[in-house]
Amino acid sequence: MSAAPEFSFITPTYQGAAFLPRCHWSLTRQSVTDWEWVVVDDGSTDGTADVIAALGDARIRYHRLPENVGRGRAREFALRQARGRWAAIMDADDLSLPGRLARASAARAEGYLFFCSAMVLIDAAGGIGGVRGCAGDSEPRMFPHATLCGDLATLRKIGYPPLRRAEDQTMVLTLANTARGVFCPEPLYAYHEAAGITPAAAWRSNWSALAQIRGLVRAGVLRRSPGLRRLKRDRWASLIGLLPFLLWPRAYEKTLRRRANFSAGVQPMDDAGRAFIAEGARLFPLNAPTGAAHAA
Repeated sequence: MSAAPEFSFITPTYQGAAFLPRCHWSLTRQSVTDWEWVVVDDGSTDGTADVIAALGDARIRYHRLPENVGRGRAREFALRQARGRWAAIMDADDLSLPGRLARASAARAEGYLFFCSAMVLIDAAGGIGGVRGCAGDSEPRMFPHATLCGDLATLRKIGYPPLRRAEDQTMVLTLANTARGVFCPEPLYAYHEAAGITPAAAWRSNWSALAQIRGLVRAGVLRRSPGLRRLKRDRWASLIGLLPFLLWPRAYEKTLRRRANFSAGVQPMDDAGRAFIAEGARLFPLNAPTGAAHAA
């Protein structure tokens, strides 16, 4: 690996030791091999350091924070430690499909500043429950943050606010609406959707996202438009809709399990992608509590 690899995967993790071997396995299956993996342990007490050491990969750069500071600060710290030309978001309990970096590398070669894609939603057993796509033609433009690969200097300029919930909104909305990027409809990422989702967490996430949207409007990053009003209206509707679930959290869990979140304009997952996710589930059965890795 060169001193400055092409890509830096950046992963903040909290109590996510059980997920890390599967995550690492997915990185080693990338067709692009010039990468480093910056893992920031956000004050875990589950033996994360031992798991990382056992992986035995010289491309891993492990950092441990002395106390839990939350996802925003942990992501920002990881971004500052990265040495690659581009950074690639990689949450500890998720998987990158094998062609992800190759597609991002092609976008970089063509002069784009970021690459994002659709993603499939998986449960702990690797079952696919739906997809989320990019909204590259809407206003404001958006994409799933977990799929982001982008120019390191550009990402550092935007940065992550010191928030524990929805810390990715500033990054997503700023990049999508001010920079030249590729919005890929092909699912190249598998996202463990059930991780860490509770009604209270969802409430805080929506509230945090609304605050960031207001700040981006004041800063001139987002312009007032029917699409922006619709986005804010949807966030408020989510807040109101969560109120009954705050009283009955188990009902919310059942709702999540039933929900198939399919998006328009997303290419179907091909057989190779499905086989890859199934192989990860077979090789690395998960007994960890859901939510550990996303709750940094």
